[in-house]
Amino acid sequence: MGAASRLAAAALLVAAACAGTGPVIADLEVSNGTTLAIALDVNGKTITNVGPGNVARIAPSQLPALPWKVDARTASGRLLVSLTVQPGDVTQTDLPNGGRAYKGAAVRTDLSCGRLDIWSGPPLAGPPPGPGSPGDCDP
Repeated sequence: MGAASRLAAAALLVAAACAGTGPVIADLEVSNGTTLAIALDVNGKTITNVGPGNVARIAPSQLPALPWKVDARTASGRLLVSLTVQPGDVTQTDLPNGGRAYKGAAVRTDLSCGRLDIWSGPPLAGPPPGPGSPGDCDP
């Protein structure tokens, strides 16, 4: 194999190694399908408030370094749900057909006043919201 062929082969190996496969740092997203105003805390600091029926997307540049301990709280401070996003929890893998597969970290809670989803990576899919429990939508 000549020098040019070896260089081309090395370039292909580097390109394959650098393909979009492995850990990524994705946005942190919230879908507040409840009637409650939600405060989103990351590592103990309020990052944003998400009103009823709203969606928020927070770029990693607006967040501290991973890991993220994410808490969703009501206006009175009551904890609704928590999620921890560790390094390596969110990944993307290039597929042979040219597509990509994603894995992420997510949490969901169904309340009597709607559904609250928090995720980094691909959004959650699943059945319609469940019924919740009496009193779970008290502020």
